[in-house]
Amino acid sequence: MINKFGDFRDNVFQLKEYEGNSKVLDLAEAIRRHVKPGMKLHVSDRANALARELLRQFYGSKPNFTLITTLATEQVLNLIHCGLVKKVITSSCTEIYPTPAPSRIVQRAFKSKLIEIENWTLLTLAQRLMAGAFDLPFMPTKSLSGSSMAQENAGSFYEMPDPFGGGTKVGLVRALNPDISLIHAWAADPQGNIIVAPYTFSGEDTWGPKASNSGVVATVEHIVSTQFIREHSALVTIPGYMVNSVSLVPLGAHPQGMVTNFGISEFEPYIDDYEFIIQRRQASRNPEDLDSWIENWVLDCPDQNNYLSKLGDDRILFLRRKATADSWKDNPALDAISHSPGYNLREMMIVAAARRLEESVLNNGYKGILSGIGTSCLASYLAYYKLKQKNYDGELWIGSGYYGFSQRPANSTYPPYADVPTMLTCKMISDVVNTYGVFVGGKQGNCISVLSAAEVDKRGNLNSTMAPDSYIIGSGGSNDALNSKEVLLMVPQSRERLVNNVSYVTCPGNKVKVLVTDRGVFEKIDSEFVLTHFFFAPEFSSPQEAIDQIRQNCGWQLNISPQVTEVPAPSLEELLLLRTFDPQGYPESSSGLITSVSPV
Repeated sequence: MINKFGDFRDNVFQLKEYEGNSKVLDLAEAIRRHVKPGMKLHVSDRANALARELLRQFYGSKPNFTLITTLATEQVLNLIHCGLVKKVITSSCTEIYPTPAPSRIVQRAFKSKLIEIENWTLLTLAQRLMAGAFDLPFMPTKSLSGSSMAQENAGSFYEMPDPFGGGTKVGLVRALNPDISLIHAWAADPQGNIIVAPYTFSGEDTWGPKASNSGVVATVEHIVSTQFIREHSALVTIPGYMVNSVSLVPLGAHPQGMVTNFGISEFEPYIDDYEFIIQRRQASRNPEDLDSWIENWVLDCPDQNNYLSKLGDDRILFLRRKATADSWKDNPALDAISHSPGYNLREMMIVAAARRLEESVLNNGYKGILSGIGTSCLASYLAYYKLKQKNYDGELWIGSGYYGFSQRPANSTYPPYADVPTMLTCKMISDVVNTYGVFVGGKQGNCISVLSAAEVDKRGNLNSTMAPDSYIIGSGGSNDALNSKEVLLMVPQSRERLVNNVSYVTCPGNKVKVLVTDRGVFEKIDSEFVLTHFFFAPEFSSPQEAIDQIRQNCGWQLNISPQVTEVPAPSLEELLLLRTFDPQGYPESSSGLITSVSPV
């Protein structure tokens, strides 16, 4: 009797190594079954193999997809180039490497009215998907108010008085539900329980699937057992019941990387393929060149195995070997860093901004610096290490979810979305909801943001979204970053960038207190920027000539502080630290290297 009960117990309660019906499909079959013309497609960051398969199956047709993605970049841009997309709902369409810049693909399509772009921010797009996942009509937000996005999206954004009598207005963003979600992840079992990853812009890669009307099509680096999923259940973010199919696609994020493996040895990270990214970006400058590139790397590769064969084993091995904490030490660029005390105006701008950041953090007790993109990152790094030398306990943040990182030398892109050595220094990897919603704009938010922009006006309004008849890159998280205590802005100076009125308000200027250009420092006095400090270059015969040049290169009637002073030249220590972060980013400015200060 005991043995019979033991058999009964084992039969009923024993867990199987593999459980549930298998949803494993070949990628091509998964797309054929689940993606139809006219759909609203959520495509997560790094779902590049999925984007290539979409292109193979729909090339030459007009499926009129609506694309929902926090960041339209890399292989997703090829879908726009080939006419598969009629509308993009996003926070940004951009090239990322080697530096963030407008996409020629998007600009051509936008100018020709081949696509519509619906502009949101990192946080508000995630919040729209959250509302969709919760099956709620809307989600409250602190972003967008006072921006052009608020006006453009009047049908999906609404402001109302606090219904509980708080005396303030609250913004509401309308729920967003994709028809289907396409994601790339680390692993899943055959039933579809998915370990996603803390990707760049992590958050939308889980909220998009959860908001989807018709489920998820996933590619993964590994198909694992259900027992493996049980052992790592805390890392599972998408349950199997939401998933339509799972396709095994190693290096499915390429040319982007998979750079954080949760300490699971079976997950072998790989870095972004910067050489490959540059080649595609260069090809995108000319439509015919990009057509040839797509034919070579997408249409002539019938599947991922063929694609990887074309990449070659040596290249793949290199990408994996560089995904280590100490790989920065092998960068030959570090040995070529200039030790000259001479500097250019770009370096002067970064050093001056870093000094102001350091001063503001110390004076106000800020607990963090939220770093934007481009040169604003470099100022953040410099300020962070100078604060560390003073034993100040502050952190570096990136809006996509990296908290408490210590930037490693010789990074290849700013911000360090895919820099493995830097990511491995993080004290927390979260998502845009935590970063912008809690750490920046929440109850205990206490940080300063440092941003860049295409245009700024005298009131501090920023534009990174739209010029007349031309798309730039979009807000990304810059509008969300306004919910910090203070904003410092960095913009190279010209009349085209310092304008009387911005052509599009990506960010209203109420929190922007300091503007640092490559000519001087401007401070907000009576709601308008005033020149308070200037940089000197050897092309000028006197401080007054330097100030006159600043005035001539400003698009508004500039006021000069009676106490305007020269900014001291960078120290050699500051220059060496900056060049360590950016060893290839200090070419001579048009006026040459600065080797002296102004005459007495």
